[in-house]
Amino acid sequence: MSHLDNNGSRVSRHERYARKQRRKHGKISLLIFGLLICMVIPMLIPSDTPQINQQAVEAAVQELYLDNQFDFLNPNLTREQLEQQIKKVSSLTIDSNDPYYLKAQQAQSKFEAIEGLNTLYETETSIIEGQVVQADLRLRQDVTLDQVTAAVSEINLPEEDALSQQINQLYRDAEQTMQQVVAAQALVEQLPTELASEPDWPTLIADINEIDTLLQTIGSQPPIKTVATEFTKKVDVFATNIKEDSNHQEFDSQLVEQMFECDALARRLSGSILDERKLIALTFDDGPNPSYTPQVLDILAQYDVKATFFLLGQEVVKYPELVKEIADAGHLVENHSFGHPDFATISDDELLDEINRTQEAIYDAAGILPTMYRMPYGSGGARVVQMFPDLQSVIWNVDSEDWVSEDAYTIYLNVMENLLQHTVLLMHDKDQSTVDSLELLIPELIAQGYEFVSPLEINMEFLYYE
Repeated sequence: MSHLDNNGSRVSRHERYARKQRRKHGKISLLIFGLLICMVIPMLIPSDTPQINQQAVEAAVQELYLDNQFDFLNPNLTREQLEQQIKKVSSLTIDSNDPYYLKAQQAQSKFEAIEGLNTLYETETSIIEGQVVQADLRLRQDVTLDQVTAAVSEINLPEEDALSQQINQLYRDAEQTMQQVVAAQALVEQLPTELASEPDWPTLIADINEIDTLLQTIGSQPPIKTVATEFTKKVDVFATNIKEDSNHQEFDSQLVEQMFECDALARRLSGSILDERKLIALTFDDGPNPSYTPQVLDILAQYDVKATFFLLGQEVVKYPELVKEIADAGHLVENHSFGHPDFATISDDELLDEINRTQEAIYDAAGILPTMYRMPYGSGGARVVQMFPDLQSVIWNVDSEDWVSEDAYTIYLNVMENLLQHTVLLMHDKDQSTVDSLELLIPELIAQGYEFVSPLEINMEFLYYE
């Protein structure tokens, strides 16, 4: 039996079978050839291509970081560089779970979190550069709790490394500080502006204590400045009213005790007639002196006593290292003029020069600007006080007369015979007799229960001698 082929010719069944087999074998051959090509092509591609891509990804991520653990950011990293490297990593990796891709995304989160911190804190450079975090950070004056809270809510840094922990802690610190500021502000606003005729003392003292504790905790953070100023004004009014009332009425002893347990009130009532403590302010004039000041400092350190040194500018210029030694020991460094003239006999311009030159000399020596001054000889009167409203005039109510006597025991007896409950004692660190008298005075004062304080903690009734 035969059939016609495509050309109209007759083809036998055998021929048709043969053709069919040839077509089948051809298809198999093509399939085998295709499989061979699939096997050969990968062999023709360089075997290190995947490794090169991985190295490129790692190198791009390494540009973002300071350390090989990919924790701390490159301190020189800019936003433009960050975006370029992240774009590069994204183009080289297709797996969003790739460790290097994740590290690149974490770098972006850390970078943006640090930028956010820079808007909350006072800083001229980045708060965190590499592994270095700025110390003693202060919040910006105009920052608000809402602003901080919003910034904290936007941060999404799991604490998987040291940098993330530092960043999160700085945000928490900012939020806690602003919460304390808001709490202190609310309490200050509740305080009366003046004392009532019959104050609710337990509540008032408790509120003052709570605010004072908050202010001490917050410290010198700028956002608290306005609140602290308002608090100071109100408590100053309370203390002034209490001292005025104490002149014509007797306060209950238990109430007075509560007042002095309240630090904010105690600081303002210190040395007043309500203060039954024995207080003494040791003050030394005319130094520093290289022969005697170091000895005085050693004795004060031996008994853990603090004093106030009224220094002459001309001596400060000669012995700046001694000025710093006094300050570093925790003593007060104050102004006693430059050359020790009688202020009552010099012009206003000369007076300004005497005080200002000494201020500058002390600042140059110890980095401290005095807040108090003492007129040489106690002379100068109201004119001097009026010329320096930002400085506190300090005189004395007991003179050791160590400038008269050169005998330590005589100096000791003179002080003990004239000692007051609240004493500002005048001495001079420029003679051996003064040094030796301290070995007698300080142990006896301690034995009698005297507390050693700053001159400003003793409520002197006058600022100058007439």
